[in-house]
Amino acid sequence: MVGVMLHWLLVAIYELPKMSTYWLVLLALPAYFYRQKLASLYRYLMKHKGAVMVAVILFQLAMLLSAELLIRRDAAVVFKGAFRFISDQSISNYLTRNPNNLALFLYERWFYALFGDAALWILQALNMLYTDLTAVILYKGMKRYKSQASADAVYSLYLALLGFSPYFYSMYTDIWPLPLIAGQIFLIFALLEKYQERSKTRNLSLVLGVVSAIAYVIRPTTMILLMAYFILLFFKGNWKKALLILGCFSLAFAPVYAAQSYLKNTQQEVQILEGDGLAKGPLLFINLGLTFIGHDQEDMKEGLLQYIEPSERENYNNGMFATENVKKEIKRRLEDYSVPSFLSHLSYKHSLTVAEGTLGWLYRAADKEKTPYISPLYEHTKHQSFARFIRTYFLDIDKQEYDYYKLIKQLVWIVMSLGLVFATLKYHGSDQLNFLLLAVFGGLLFLLIFEGGKTRYLIQFLPQILLLASLGLTELRPTLGPRKERK
Repeated sequence: MVGVMLHWLLVAIYELPKMSTYWLVLLALPAYFYRQKLASLYRYLMKHKGAVMVAVILFQLAMLLSAELLIRRDAAVVFKGAFRFISDQSISNYLTRNPNNLALFLYERWFYALFGDAALWILQALNMLYTDLTAVILYKGMKRYKSQASADAVYSLYLALLGFSPYFYSMYTDIWPLPLIAGQIFLIFALLEKYQERSKTRNLSLVLGVVSAIAYVIRPTTMILLMAYFILLFFKGNWKKALLILGCFSLAFAPVYAAQSYLKNTQQEVQILEGDGLAKGPLLFINLGLTFIGHDQEDMKEGLLQYIEPSERENYNNGMFATENVKKEIKRRLEDYSVPSFLSHLSYKHSLTVAEGTLGWLYRAADKEKTPYISPLYEHTKHQSFARFIRTYFLDIDKQEYDYYKLIKQLVWIVMSLGLVFATLKYHGSDQLNFLLLAVFGGLLFLLIFEGGKTRYLIQFLPQILLLASLGLTELRPTLGPRKERK
């Protein structure tokens, strides 16, 4: 595990020369010579967390109100379908092919049905709430189960990476489940406490089941947290407690998940076409993950189309995602790799996944996008100097000025990566730490096997990553000399 984290750190550092060397030196030298004052500033900010959160909210509002391109790519297609900006047939075809986005569509359509066009701003306000509430949950949970220092560290890292970020308005499902994921983690922390009454264990397991069922519908990868926990329980060998937890968890999870599945299967908002090979299934994302960069859609489609009759290849619903075709492609891709080239593929894919402190922000000028949704406010802010400043320095990756913001994010990313290295240097007997290690490893393994190669895909695992990094930077940081005994 320490090798994986060292690779992460080296990749994060390697990204720096691609940015402005001048500004890197300009930031690094004062940071070194005034490190004591920076430490004092950090302590001051941590004593005024409310003010920091206000600054985060103001930053997010500035991003939202100044944006030109508000939603892009798949998220824009789902949004336009939910708000009836495209035809029923178009959104039907899209969701038939991408059923994993049906929950997001129904969520947005429900708000649209209630509030009309104003629902856009209600959804954006909720995304801000989900983003910022997660910071509070991570801080409170870490303070409760670990230490004030680690709580301050996770609060700082999270807000620096995701709070002071425009990611909340992108409308992907990355942000939506974050408070639930943070809640899952601390419910598991509570269950991992050694001495606990049966009634408390039962109640915690029931709550965990409900929270996990909701999170799973939004992001199935939230099950990785549960897998990490149950693997840990298995190795601990406390079968009596494990059975009680699993039984109560299942009793709560099953009816909530069944109800949500029933609502999705009986919904009348959009027609989902039936037919072999029309929908992307789990195996397809393994196939996509086997493309060299891990997310090359064109390469994936080109490979699958060879199994389709030439006359049908231009047809949108041509059945190319049939399980039989996908299995053939997976076999072909694996056979095309040699051992060295496959290892190179895994290394490069992991490098792309962990590279960017901006978490893979890819917004640029709207005219360069295939399916853009332009902010309704853009007509009013197009010529405003403050809004142009925000777009130039924080939102448009093609602007040279954006590099300053990117550089600061990358430095935070390197600090976080260093924390991950510290956390994995040696074995620790803490169940909570081992759970986090398993959860982070499971997330990285998932992104190696399935679609990966984008730092954005780490957002769904960010709570456990940041918790582990904060422990590495505080409680598990190695020292040059012997540690002082605590009095």
